Amino acid sequence: MGFVAVVDMVSGLNSPMARLVRIEVLVLLGVAALFVLLILGSYRRQSSRNAVRVSIWVAYAASIPMVSYTLGLMQSSPYKNSLFSVWAVILFIFLGSADSLSAYRLQDNDNWKRFYFEQLIHSFWVGWLMVSSGAGSDFRYVLWPIYVIVVLKSGTRILSFKLASRRSMLSESTKWVADYMTYERELSTAGEWDPVTMRGYRYVVAGEEKQRRKVEAPEYVSKLDGDDRAKAKLVTVEQIWRCSGSLLCGDGDRAGQLKDVCLSMALSKMLNRRFAGFHKLVESELDKTHDFLFRGLLHGQKYVERAFRVIEVELAFVLHKRVHVPNDELKLIDDHNNNFDALITAVLIIGVALVEGLQVYIYLASAWCKVALISKYVARESWSSRQWVANLIGCITSFKSFRSWEDKLGQYTLLKNVDYIPINFMYYATMFLVDRTKKGRKEDKRVRLSMVVKEAVIDTLRSSNGQLTNGVKSLKANGIEVFRKHSWSCTTVRTTTHTIVAWHIATTLCEVEDEEQHRMDSTTTNYKDVACSLSRYCAYLVAFAPELLPDHSFVSQTIFDALVDEATQELLNLKTLEQRCEKLKEIGKVSDMEQNGGDNRLIVLGARLGCQLLEIENPSRRWKVLSDFWAEMVLYLAPSDDARERLETLTRGGEFITHLWALLTHGGILERSTTGAGQCQNV
Repeated sequence: MGFVAVVDMVSGLNSPMARLVRIEVLVLLGVAALFVLLILGSYRRQSSRNAVRVSIWVAYAASIPMVSYTLGLMQSSPYKNSLFSVWAVILFIFLGSADSLSAYRLQDNDNWKRFYFEQLIHSFWVGWLMVSSGAGSDFRYVLWPIYVIVVLKSGTRILSFKLASRRSMLSESTKWVADYMTYERELSTAGEWDPVTMRGYRYVVAGEEKQRRKVEAPEYVSKLDGDDRAKAKLVTVEQIWRCSGSLLCGDGDRAGQLKDVCLSMALSKMLNRRFAGFHKLVESELDKTHDFLFRGLLHGQKYVERAFRVIEVELAFVLHKRVHVPNDELKLIDDHNNNFDALITAVLIIGVALVEGLQVYIYLASAWCKVALISKYVARESWSSRQWVANLIGCITSFKSFRSWEDKLGQYTLLKNVDYIPINFMYYATMFLVDRTKKGRKEDKRVRLSMVVKEAVIDTLRSSNGQLTNGVKSLKANGIEVFRKHSWSCTTVRTTTHTIVAWHIATTLCEVEDEEQHRMDSTTTNYKDVACSLSRYCAYLVAFAPELLPDHSFVSQTIFDALVDEATQELLNLKTLEQRCEKLKEIGKVSDMEQNGGDNRLIVLGARLGCQLLEIENPSRRWKVLSDFWAEMVLYLAPSDDARERLETLTRGGEFITHLWALLTHGGILERSTTGAGQCQNV
């Protein structure tokens, strides 16, 4: 009897009614997934939450299998009706029209040929289904034009894959910009540039794709064509700033922000060279490039806010490439609810219409649209001379878009989380698909990247004049006594990871000590906020993103794993952070007395440094030393030749260190200072 029941159940699942229900559910899920990709595909730059990333990944990974299975159900169904063709086209839209997310990871772009083949197969099956199910239907007059449009949009998505792949990262446009920058300085009078008015800065904003690719011996680089019409289509930063049209003239915030969007576009084209493998940028050694950052972008009122706004929009440009019913038709099965079929179809059509409408708004509100309109406004005198054109462009450019990035700092406190033992349920439940979490690695709640932190870092950059050290310069600036007492932590240790972890432990000891004993004024509080947030951020990089550090990621991981074991051994049975800090202060005092031949374990070095810093009696001075050190350290960590790893962070909400990396690049700072870095040996 049980066997018969199972057979009946299986037969019921394969009945025409059950098959239709499955088709309806899958099509609804397809539209829901399209919404997920559209909304969260843009939102993922603003969030590092696992729930957001998992939702996007599920919708992205399930798209092709879901469409394939549903089309198969429709094709094998004994009932042929034009409504199937409507649903098939909607699924096709889902597969090829989610502009907000072309690829989940950068590696996916390298598989563009596979996606091209899959899309070709699906377009064939959808077309066949429309022919077999929709022949003679009035729907065909609407569906075939939509089908053609979706095929074209799928082509743009495939093109996005190809252009972002490793092989195609060096596109003709990027190569042209790279060649252009080799002689850009020759286009202006020698020695005449002004980073405030942007005179002499002929960085390309738009129009490079319209230039002829003409190379000349002996350099064989692309040169500007002599054709005046081609030159007129090339829009530069200098032209944007010199434009006399009402949209861009004046010193108001609105005009300045529109100019800065174009500046971000120009900088993104220059930054793309690093992703394409150009590690040596020809302009990095020019005084003009140094002045652009230190006398231009970091000059004037609200320079901190402006600098980060320009970089944030620039990185958004880098991450995102521009991309171009009759009632008798609604009956599928006699005993199926006609009204339900009509409702399903109406919901699907409305959903797709909303998705497409939202995509149009997202584009109109995007920085891409702003740059396109402003570039034409500058290049065409007929536009810049008409007030109504300026008003129309001003209206469109006032549309609000998603925030560019998460604007938060990852945080980790070693002494608080050293005893953390992960369960790793998802690691085993997914059969090792999810990465395994190691002991001691529990991320603290992310904190907002405050203006106080930004100001501290930018002010440190300005005072450094581009000469970055691993904290040595900040110690010298706080007095010779401070330098002599604490510089060993920067000059005698083997790696940057050693320095970060030792100072992180010391900062935690100072934080707990002052929470118990001292009330602070606002200045000291700001110093403390900067020091603690950057200390926990750098520790977060060591624990969760070692690939972004100067040391090899395996070196950083090995050091950190050993440190967790050391801390676990020393702090056994101590449950509170205060108890652990008291124990480390005892260890640090003993170590300080026998430092020349004593214990050189990293947990002990951090304890010794913390005790030495606590000897600075004035809390304000102590926190200034810590604040200055961490502001300099995070700048020291930023330069890197591994542009690919920096780009990967943009898909996870962005990282502060990536923004600093881009900022330093445009000041010609591509590497750390070889003098005064203080590192004994950097692995």
